Amino acid sequence: MGAKWDIARAMEEKPPGFHPLAGCDWKNWFAHRRSNQEYSKRTRPQRITSFIALLMRQPFTLIERFAFARKVAEHRLPKPPVFIIGHWRSGTTHLHNLFSIAPGFATIDFGQTAMPHNLLNPTRVLGRAAVARVIPKDRGMDGVKLGIEEPQEEEMAIGNLNPICYYNVFYYPHQMRHHFERSIFLENTTPEERETFEAVYVKLLKKLSIAGGERPLLLKNPASTARVELLDRLFEGARFIHIVRNPYEVFASMLHHYPRLFNAFSWHDFDDIDLEEMVFYKYRRIMQGYLEQRASVGDRLVETSYEALIADSIGEISRIEKALGMGLEPAAYEGIRAYLEGKKDYRRNRYQLTQAQVSRIQDEWGFALKEWGYGLPESIEVVS
Repeated sequence: MGAKWDIARAMEEKPPGFHPLAGCDWKNWFAHRRSNQEYSKRTRPQRITSFIALLMRQPFTLIERFAFARKVAEHRLPKPPVFIIGHWRSGTTHLHNLFSIAPGFATIDFGQTAMPHNLLNPTRVLGRAAVARVIPKDRGMDGVKLGIEEPQEEEMAIGNLNPICYYNVFYYPHQMRHHFERSIFLENTTPEERETFEAVYVKLLKKLSIAGGERPLLLKNPASTARVELLDRLFEGARFIHIVRNPYEVFASMLHHYPRLFNAFSWHDFDDIDLEEMVFYKYRRIMQGYLEQRASVGDRLVETSYEALIADSIGEISRIEKALGMGLEPAAYEGIRAYLEGKKDYRRNRYQLTQAQVSRIQDEWGFALKEWGYGLPESIEVVS
C-alpha cells in the first residue's frame, strides 16, 4: 500500500523541466517517438522544452560529429576499463564514488551522460552550464549528491545515442518488461539494432577516454550486471567489480525508489503500474543472468557486498584494487578516508514489508539468499 501511495503522490507532482532525452540528436529523438506512444498530458511541457533544447544543441552536435569523427574512430583505449556492476540499490553508487576519488581513473559525469553528443566540442561548456541549473541537488530518496561533475552511470548516454536503453523502462513504463528485456539481454532485437547498440557503446567509451586524458575508465552501471559477456567481448580484458546487498533491503528500497524516477522520467501515466511484479521479475532475471555469466571472465571479476563495504571500506577497496591490479596510490586512500569522514553521520533507511512480501522474496529470490548467505535483516520490520 505504501508504494501505491507514493505512486499516487508522484503522479500529482510536476515533473522536472527537462528530460534526459533532451540529450538526444534529431534522429534518435524520432526513433524513440516512433516506437513509444501513449504520452501523458502531464509531461507535455517537459517534452516541448526537451525538444527545444535538442534543437538548440543540434548545430553543436553536428560540429562534434564531423570534427572528431576520425579521432574517435582511430582511438584505442589505453587500458581495459573497469566496470562496477550490481543490481540497483545494492551500493554501486557508493562504491563508484569511493573509487572515483583516485585521480588515476576517468569516469563519466552527469553532464557527459546527459549530453554524449556534446562531449568533446569546446562549446560543451554552454550545455553543461544549462544542465547544472536544472538538476536537483541530490537524488531525493537517499540524499546522494547530484551535480554536473559528479560521477554517474553511462546508461543515460547510451539511451541518447540509440533507442535501446534500460532507462526506457522509466520513460515508457507501459512497455516496461519489453524495454527491460531488449536493453539488458538484447532480446527481441534485430541484428541491425544489436550492431548499433554495440557500436555506440564502443564509441561512447572512446570519447570518454579522449575526454579523460586517456586515463583508464572506471564505469558504474547496474544495467550491465547481466551484460558481462557482452562487455567482455566489446572491451578485451575488461575488469569487473560486482556488489551485492541483502535482497530484502533491495526489494524495499526499489519500491521506495521507483515513484521518484517515474515522476522525473515517465512520459506515460504510471498510476496503473504493478511495481511489485516488475521488481520481482527484474531482480530474478538480472541476477540469474549474472550468475550464469560471471565464470566467463575468471579472475577479472571481484565480488564484494554492501555490508562488507560499509563495515570496512578501506579494507574492501584495498582488497578489490589489488585483485584487479588497479594500482591505487597512497594519496587516493587519504582522499577516500576524507570522503568517508564526511559520510559518517549517514543513517541507513529502515523499511516495513508484509509477511506476504517476505514469503515471496524467499520463494522467488531464494537462489540469491542461498548464494550469498542472506537472511532477514534487522532493518526490515515485518507487518501483517
